[in-house]
Amino acid sequence: MLTLTRPSPAKINLTLRVTGVRPDGFHELESLVTQINLCDTVSVAAHEDGCYALDCDEPTLPCDGSNLVLRAARALNQAAGTNQGVHIGLKKRIPAGAGLGGGSSNAATTLALLNELWGVGLGKADLVRLGAELGSDVPLFCCSPLCVIRGRGEQVEELGAPPALWAALVLPVIHCSTTAVYAAWDQLRQQPPRPSVAEVLAARGSASRLMELLFNDLEAAAFRAVPSLAELAAQIADAAGQPVRLTGSGSALFRLFDNPQAAARFALTVGSEVGVRSDVVALRA
Repeated sequence: MLTLTRPSPAKINLTLRVTGVRPDGFHELESLVTQINLCDTVSVAAHEDGCYALDCDEPTLPCDGSNLVLRAARALNQAAGTNQGVHIGLKKRIPAGAGLGGGSSNAATTLALLNELWGVGLGKADLVRLGAELGSDVPLFCCSPLCVIRGRGEQVEELGAPPALWAALVLPVIHCSTTAVYAAWDQLRQQPPRPSVAEVLAARGSASRLMELLFNDLEAAAFRAVPSLAELAAQIADAAGQPVRLTGSGSALFRLFDNPQAAARFALTVGSEVGVRSDVVALRA
């Protein structure tokens, strides 16, 4: 039986600007996003009786119809006008609820794999459209590793490969509710001056210069909604002498470096002095 397998990468938001609230209640965003080489693995194989089945090595994740991976399979079947079954295997390495987009990436990877397995023949624009119906972050994973997303995330401007930089990724055991973070942003409604995407991209050759320009409008809101996360960010800055940025609505934090050795030293400091897991990852070319 033919089985197709593909890595399903995480992402970090290098910049995240909340530009307003839509009439439907969703927030309008502009975000420069890069994929990183922290990846889950998705595999798909035809299921002869036309059923959907999902096996996942993370016991806390549901394997029923509420899982975004199975919703993606059904969406592609509906778009293709077919009724094909599939067995999906999911190996998780991306922490859930950390602002790294693991679930959205899994859904986008499933769309791409099933498009190939079933011979549907949908183009990128069709996959982006399907992805947008599944979730705000899904479309970006249908596109190049570096991109700008706008609107709810359904508008994607591809920018090709990210700069050859590394990140120390801090992964605290802290849960950030996306709903609570956006509710906190609604109360703060801060609109400070921010550099443009073009200004940020112009500094991509230097990690330290780039870090000076990176921002996340949800950071203050997340720190307000989850005070322990704010305390952790302050502890890291004090211990390592360098601040970190929040990705998405949290709780993962990161700092960029020009080489893996510098990233490893930072991660070691975070682990030994702050007692929080920190991994070194490359921006995904």
